[in-house]
Amino acid sequence: MATVSEPRTEERDFYAVLGAEPSASGDELRASFREAVLRHHPDRATASALATRRTAILNRAWRELRDPLRRLHYDRALERGHAETLDWPLEPDEAPSGRTRARRRPRDEAASRWHQPQWRNVAGFRVPVDVFMAGPTVQNAWIVANQIAGEDWREHRELYWLRYAAAYYRDRGRTDDWIGATERLVELDGSFDTLVRVDLRAAYVSTGMYLRGIGLLRQVAERWPDGSTQRRWIDRELRGLLGEFRDARVRHGSAADRAEAAELLLNYLEALGLPPSFQDVRAAVVAMRRAGHLGRAAELVERIADEPITEPARWFSLVQLLTEAGQLDRASSLLAALARGDHPEALDRRRIGGDPVRRIGAARRRLTRARERADARARAAERTGARHSAVGRS
Repeated sequence: MATVSEPRTEERDFYAVLGAEPSASGDELRASFREAVLRHHPDRATASALATRRTAILNRAWRELRDPLRRLHYDRALERGHAETLDWPLEPDEAPSGRTRARRRPRDEAASRWHQPQWRNVAGFRVPVDVFMAGPTVQNAWIVANQIAGEDWREHRELYWLRYAAAYYRDRGRTDDWIGATERLVELDGSFDTLVRVDLRAAYVSTGMYLRGIGLLRQVAERWPDGSTQRRWIDRELRGLLGEFRDARVRHGSAADRAEAAELLLNYLEALGLPPSFQDVRAAVVAMRRAGHLGRAAELVERIADEPITEPARWFSLVQLLTEAGQLDRASSLLAALARGDHPEALDRRRIGGDPVRRIGAARRRLTRARERADARARAAERTGARHSAVGRS
């Protein structure tokens, strides 16, 4: 009986098995693995037993090198000369390829200045390899201690440094530094992607620097033409920032401050070429009335009442605005017209996004409460006038 001899093998490291270099990128390594698997697959090879063994060895090498952390450990072992190798089976007439790579650099061979195994890259920073192996918490602590602490963002132009520093300042409540580093990043990097990622609106809202944010966004908007996607996005951000300013400054605070903020809001909208929304005018009207500027409030009411109404739900908003502005008879007349069906689009449930009967009922209740408050104020004024007259006669 003939004896089957064991196939000859050649000792190869994992990179040699895949036919790749240790400097290969992840995509290059994946491409080498796929090419090798197709070349040695049992369905294509002449010796299926040999091909099956080779495929198993390829899978073993790829399993180790596909994981970044395991590949890092293997690279370090390869540099130190004690990396694991695999027995690559050879064809009966195949000569060794010599792919067994020397695992130690000869002492007389100069190391490449680009080869620095003692460092690794984290968020753009070079960190010692032992710090890298310790995990994200230690990595961030080392970066802060050695690259961020004691540094001034005004002296840096590196985008990766500014991104990291802005997040560091934000997490520690260093408002001025956070805003400053973020604005410098947007100034140095004119890409739209960076503008979106830094989330300027959130930064200015959380710090209360609404008008500063509006000014910066107006400057940034000039980078792109009118009507572009970028310009429309910036317009939405400006509206959102102005809306936050309205809710924080026009709807809250002392009467004088609210009236001043309302005028500032309307002026900014005009300067930006953005028409004021109903919420903007409504907040301004309420602020002006509280401050005693009844003439200015009436002017704003007429301004929005004269505009053509293209959205059916705006009819009910106009009734609410007239009620809050104290024009109760006018509000009552408009509500009666709506109830009669003079504006049939306002009674279309689908077009107004709700039940028109409920909206009419809610508007009537608001009108009733407004009339009661107006009558109470009138009676109080009469009593005050009567007391003053009595004091004058005495």
